[in-house]
Amino acid sequence: MSVECTADREPLVSIIVPVYNSERYLPTLLDSLLSQTYHNLEVICINDGSKDSSLQILNDRSSQDARVVVVDKENSGAAATRNVGLDRATGEFLCFVDSDDYVMPTAIERLVGIAVEHYADAVIFDMDNFDDATGETSPTNAVVKEFVPSRTVFQLKDIPNFYKRIVGFTVNKLYRSSYLKEMHLRFPQLGAHEDMPFTYVALSAARTLYYLDETLYYYRRSREGSLSDGTNDDYRFMVNALESFRLELVHYDLWDACKRDFINYALHMCHWKYTVLSRRYRWAFGGDCRRNIFKQFDITDYDQSYFYDSDDYSFFMRAAYPSLSYRIASSGMYFVQKAVRAFE
Repeated sequence: MSVECTADREPLVSIIVPVYNSERYLPTLLDSLLSQTYHNLEVICINDGSKDSSLQILNDRSSQDARVVVVDKENSGAAATRNVGLDRATGEFLCFVDSDDYVMPTAIERLVGIAVEHYADAVIFDMDNFDDATGETSPTNAVVKEFVPSRTVFQLKDIPNFYKRIVGFTVNKLYRSSYLKEMHLRFPQLGAHEDMPFTYVALSAARTLYYLDETLYYYRRSREGSLSDGTNDDYRFMVNALESFRLELVHYDLWDACKRDFINYALHMCHWKYTVLSRRYRWAFGGDCRRNIFKQFDITDYDQSYFYDSDDYSFFMRAAYPSLSYRIASSGMYFVQKAVRAFE
């Protein structure tokens, strides 16, 4: 049964905001949320043991606007903090916002209207980067537009290589709360890449999805004291997130429907991780892929026809069979030569 959205019946929206040492940015973020053209909000701000004046700012705003709900707790990281917000959320819809970002004033109104009209379990929307140092904005490419239909309902099965086409950001989705509560879905506490399992499992379980190709959110870059981690060169966090993602798909009986997309995504993430690792870590990662990681995620069980992206498959061939790839590359086969160049 659809929820009606009229002037006198606005469904409650829970906005979950994890906060850590954000005193410089919190006023801007809170202004952007409390000035939304959509008014029936609860802004659940969870202070994750901040050492600056963030908690005082939150308490001051809460005393001025009852829609601001403040939860104070010891530091435990972004995943645990968002889970506290999920436990406290009472809205018919929910979304996540980071404490150093800001949201367009019509964002919630647009998203709820779409979710109600199309009875979408999740609405995906565009977000741009905002460079804190220069003030310039740039696209995040959170959605690969040529593969994802805009302004119409769809499901995961409608988009081959789904997980590569829609980036697993936490903050550019609005969810219908009821189906997430039925699942009791939570962020795994992994230390990094914790958005991945939650976001993709939530989208995989959604009966209907909708993509609104409008920029409604600005993600602040180059900020001091952010919740971002320093784990870029430790690929184990990514591997653990992929394993958590797979286990959740199995747990929620989504594996059969999502298996091919997951295996392709696991290969893509290995390829991506190799490109962003510093040179000193690449050799170890390539060897670990060959010995363990490709087998762990069933990548070695399939031939080239199973994979959507030739670049990702070329990476797999070079990493899994380095000696063979070298001999084939010497004979002039283009797809392996391309992979060899990626490893140089």
